[in-house]
Amino acid sequence: MDLLSRLAAGEVILGDGSYAVTLEKRGYVTAGAWTPEAAPEHPGAVEQLAIEFARAGGDVTQTFSFWCHEDSLPKDCTYSCDEINQVSCNIAKKIAKRYGTITAGGLSQTGNCARWDGKEKIQKDLRRAVEILVKNDIDLIICEYFRNIQEMEYAIEIALETGKPVAATMCMGPA
Repeated sequence: MDLLSRLAAGEVILGDGSYAVTLEKRGYVTAGAWTPEAAPEHPGAVEQLAIEFARAGGDVTQTFSFWCHEDSLPKDCTYSCDEINQVSCNIAKKIAKRYGTITAGGLSQTGNCARWDGKEKIQKDLRRAVEILVKNDIDLIICEYFRNIQEMEYAIEIALETGKPVAATMCMGPA
């Protein structure tokens, strides 16, 4: 049964989460940089965490992916965003097949709203970010960690263009 049918039937769907924080505590990433290059550098660690979430009852396996800006990667990162995101999708799909979880991939703030680079630039970057999720047939698109409601609305519009179910969360509080 797909996600929307499960929700319509009244099922509670539990997500996974805390990849960056948990992987930091395990020594694989550094907080602040939010370094998803851990997926290609330490795929076993990312996969093990996804397994733990699934075994703990998570219905969703989220990709530990990175937005679409090569210039936002840490300076010493030897992977492209596409390489990071492909490995992340591969891991999520593998765990979903093994544990029957729903795959999800995130769209997050682009940084363009802070500079207000314009709607077209923001939408272009969001479309680029969602491409790999669609290419890998990820089940659910999560628009997550947005501080600016306008950018979040753009992300939801772009996510809906995929025909996939969409969830959205907003970051509230001090910047």
